Amino acid sequence: MWIVVLLALGVVVALWQVILAGLILWALVTCIRWWIAFAAGAKPKPIRPRKPVQTRPEVKRKPVQTRPEVKPKPRPAQTRPEVRPTPDYLPRWTASRRLDSDLEHARWQDAFDRRAA
Repeated sequence: MWIVVLLALGVVVALWQVILAGLILWALVTCIRWWIAFAAGAKPKPIRPRKPVQTRPEVKRKPVQTRPEVKPKPRPAQTRPEVRPTPDYLPRWTASRRLDSDLEHARWQDAFDRRAA
């Protein structure tokens, strides 16, 4: 134990000039900081910390919607019965009509290929 105390005392004796210079420098910096604060008219720190400045506006959250709004169903335009097409006029895609359209398309494609070649 005495060896550790003697070593610490030896370091203090050997470096007394460096330790003294550090203490003087610390005191000088403290005095300069105090002088700058006093000369600039800085106010003392408040006892209660202030709230931080808000940099962006608060986001207003939308309320959660539990049910979708009920929209009225669109009503068809009121038309006269004689203006509407009759069911016989409307095209019906039956199996034979599809076959005819496929054959017609195949003929057209064949004619197109012949002209292109």
